[in-house]
Amino acid sequence: MTVKSGGEEIEMLVFDQLRKNDPQLQLLTLIVCVGLVTLAAGLWWVQVVNGREYQSTLETQSYRTVRIPSLRGKILDRNGESLAENRPRYSVCLYLEDLSKQFRTTYRKMQPVKVVTNNLPFWKDWLGFDSVVTQRVRLKPEQIASLEQASRFHVVSNIVAQIGSRMGLAVTLNPTNLHNHYTKMRAMPLTVLDNLTPEQIARFEESCADILPAELVTQSVRHYPRNTTAAHLLGYMVSNNDSVEGEEAFFSYRLPDFRGVVGIEGGMDMTLRGKAGTKTVTVNYLGYRQSENVWAAAENGRNVGLTIDLKLQATCEQSLRTHAGAEARGAVVVMNVNTGDILALASSPSSNPNYFINKFPPAEWQRWGDNTIGVQKNRATHELYQPGSTFKPIVALAALEKGLDPSETIHVEPNPKNPNRGVIYVGRNRESINDTATPGPYNLRRALVKSSNFYFVTMGLRPGVFNRVSELAHRLHLGERFGSDVLPLMQESAGHFPTEKMISSQWMPGDTAHVSIGQGKMDVTPLQMAVLTSALANGGNVLWPRLVARTQTQDMNALEPSIEFPNKRVRDHLGVSDRNIRIVREAMLAETEDDEDRATGLRVRVPGLRICGKTGTAERKERGEIHNTTWFISYAPYEQPRYAVVVMVEDGQSGGGTCAPVAHDVYLALQKDFLGPKTIVQSPRPTVPSRIADARGNTLPRTTNHEPRTN
Repeated sequence: MTVKSGGEEIEMLVFDQLRKNDPQLQLLTLIVCVGLVTLAAGLWWVQVVNGREYQSTLETQSYRTVRIPSLRGKILDRNGESLAENRPRYSVCLYLEDLSKQFRTTYRKMQPVKVVTNNLPFWKDWLGFDSVVTQRVRLKPEQIASLEQASRFHVVSNIVAQIGSRMGLAVTLNPTNLHNHYTKMRAMPLTVLDNLTPEQIARFEESCADILPAELVTQSVRHYPRNTTAAHLLGYMVSNNDSVEGEEAFFSYRLPDFRGVVGIEGGMDMTLRGKAGTKTVTVNYLGYRQSENVWAAAENGRNVGLTIDLKLQATCEQSLRTHAGAEARGAVVVMNVNTGDILALASSPSSNPNYFINKFPPAEWQRWGDNTIGVQKNRATHELYQPGSTFKPIVALAALEKGLDPSETIHVEPNPKNPNRGVIYVGRNRESINDTATPGPYNLRRALVKSSNFYFVTMGLRPGVFNRVSELAHRLHLGERFGSDVLPLMQESAGHFPTEKMISSQWMPGDTAHVSIGQGKMDVTPLQMAVLTSALANGGNVLWPRLVARTQTQDMNALEPSIEFPNKRVRDHLGVSDRNIRIVREAMLAETEDDEDRATGLRVRVPGLRICGKTGTAERKERGEIHNTTWFISYAPYEQPRYAVVVMVEDGQSGGGTCAPVAHDVYLALQKDFLGPKTIVQSPRPTVPSRIADARGNTLPRTTNHEPRTN
């Protein structure tokens, strides 16, 4: 007896049935076998023959991440006027994936061929076959790459030329730019025309709509509608190709974006720029775009509202150009003495920040790099200067605090070399310090009006006075920065003032003498002098200046509240008596009103407004040459001070001749738009005779570097 397994039984059953004469069953079996063979052949073809090609496709088809820049916030003045905004820039772009078939067709047409003569068999010759045929030349890999590049350029350049012809523009295509874009950013649109005008946009829509690969693309770019106005305050932007804080570090592609460098654009960059978005682009194995998907939408930046008044800022800049020249190197600061709000922060000369977005004209780029002009310097907050005689009110205040009788007279000795002017000798070496004031008796009021170096050097050398000067200077925080949270300009200098350690160790009488007239071992910025002037005006409160008033969302319908930055922040107190402040204020008023003594600040006069001021001229040495720094510090109204105006001009004629007229223009604007004609009660006073103007116009004689001149 034979025992068979189950499998053998089934096999015997199948074959037994097939041995029977059953055509239908045999046909069915044949069909099944053919199907199995076909399936096996297909699997072999996919897995073995084309396996490498499919593997390459899977490896090259992937996602690309794209950084989407956010809409940058606006910069607004105190009244909501736009200083920096965004506007659309229109570009004509080509998508290379739409041209891939044309690339292949053109490549085949451009591929070289060769002519081959064959010996044909007799039957082919009898049938009329041609013995001369053409064959494509086999190319090396580098030849293939070069030919592909040429074919792409041929296709794209023809389309670009067609677009230019229809739009009436001379448009050219750089082959290197095309090749770089194809190899590095194939999935992104290729820009062929940028920054189109409205007329060019209309021509494109009308005449180029049938050119399928070409599209009109809109991009938001920064725009400064006031051009050079407040240029240093606003700063400028440069192209940004790096990730910033809070962003993903790696992106395959980055759409064009900018970042702030200096000014409000730089100091408030985090607030203004918002948060970039991310989208993914699916590309095929050739690197062409297949689809897009936005993962994270961009978050718009916040608007920044400043304390600046645009109209007043423009007045300051125009007045500098009018009275000191088109390329005047100077600064004007206007500050509310009670709140610390900065109404104007002007620096000259300036350049147009739009050039950093739309490219510099050659002449402007050369001007930007000329250090003798110093277009890039913010002279209001960054450049350092010696204040000259504008520091004398602080010396006067210190002397009064140490018991000076304001009516006490000091006799100014004549200079043997120039008997019409005074001179004082200091220290064992009898260093001479020239005086622009004439010899004779001077009390505090007359000394401030005539800006007598002799008088204030004498005051500074009195026991205890200079220590009080140093104390007041440090309460004014001279030699210290305001900080980026207060002054977000990224262009601020601390200046210099001698420390207590310096004064107590290596300090000479000559050092005291020079600082007492605003020179020597001290440097300030015009903004620091505005804070000093405000402290004199408001009774001794040293305020933090406020430049940024608020930040707010761009969406006016959003419920998100604005962030307010407080004003009236007191940083310190001078700690002096009201009586002594009043005496200095009255002397500063005489600086602008005393006709009899031919005061140096007369040219600031504005009808209906009483102004307290102090002129100054200091010396600085540049490349071995002596140069002037002219000043005028002031505040008004005298009865109830509200605004301080500080003007500084490098190489000016004098503080009264160059800077006071600028302040005059600023006070006219303040009176019109901020004070009003009925606010001030004007006491009668005589008009200024013409001879005073002539005297103010005279250029004062230069002195040597160790004999400073102030006025």
